[in-house]
Amino acid sequence: MDRLSELESFVRVVEQGGFTAAAKTLRITPSAVSKLLARLEDRLGARLLQRTTRRIALTTEGRIYYEQAREILSELAAADASIGGSEREPRGQLRVCLPHGFGMAQIVPLIPDFRARYPNVDLLINFTDHNVDLVSEGYDAGLRLMDTGEERLIARKLADYTRLICAAPSYIEGHGLPKHPRDLAGHRMLLSSSTDLLNRLPIRREDGGTEFITLPGAIATNSSDALYRFLRAGLGLAYASDFAVHTDITQGRLITVLDTWLAPQTWPIYVVYPERKHLAAKVRAFVDFLAERFSPQPPWSTAWARNAQRNVQRNVQASEAARKRAATSASDLSKPQTKR
Repeated sequence: MDRLSELESFVRVVEQGGFTAAAKTLRITPSAVSKLLARLEDRLGARLLQRTTRRIALTTEGRIYYEQAREILSELAAADASIGGSEREPRGQLRVCLPHGFGMAQIVPLIPDFRARYPNVDLLINFTDHNVDLVSEGYDAGLRLMDTGEERLIARKLADYTRLICAAPSYIEGHGLPKHPRDLAGHRMLLSSSTDLLNRLPIRREDGGTEFITLPGAIATNSSDALYRFLRAGLGLAYASDFAVHTDITQGRLITVLDTWLAPQTWPIYVVYPERKHLAAKVRAFVDFLAERFSPQPPWSTAWARNAQRNVQRNVQASEAARKRAATSASDLSKPQTKR
């Protein structure tokens, strides 16, 4: 066994989270992996992993060495892939980090098609609503909303997104349909506890300026998935990303409000990956696949445009239904009660 085998065994143990899983990917026995790692630590004169009966963890020296070792293996794989050019088949494990809301709504549904096209690419997908350091965390690619993050990343823009003020029909029926910003008094918002972006409504003023309105919170959460579940359940209004709610709007589970009063704002969506001299075929395949699926217009953009008029009609119908119910209730209360 050479030094490269030691290096690869160490990286696979870290990525797979244990010796047994690493051994399966390397097609050797767990004891062989253990011996290779022990020899690597002896040669370096440093402990790279803390081992317990349940888990392993990188030491400070181990994290530093892992970042460099993984980069060496990535460069080696890319160099191999460069021989044969574009004919080289993408293969190997692709580690991807996705923002939770966008990843669940737009990327997860695409994975079966990606796997069908590239069956030799194995995916490891992690979800987080915080920008992580792709290089130090060992990711091949990630998605960024609004900004690209670290300077050492290559970014490719996929699309733009905007936000809409939404509510479930059940919420409108119970609280009324706001037709003017002043009607927002008495309404409750579903708030994000991790960013103020979701909590401030950009409303057009009559003089053409923009005023940011903040409503009292019915519920605050740091989970975008939970926020959208609460929104669909009729627990409040939300300033929601169009990519996350366009299907609900299309199918009538949500309606938009104050469309003509909402000041339009857009933000970019990027796929990012670490800067390298040779880009691995699996990374290039993933980036090109996403670019293909989100151009020339992303699916949520076309869906919103196609159903805009239908949404207006739903708004009117919901408002009228709420008004009739209120009138009926008032009429029933005004009738004299018959004593028995």
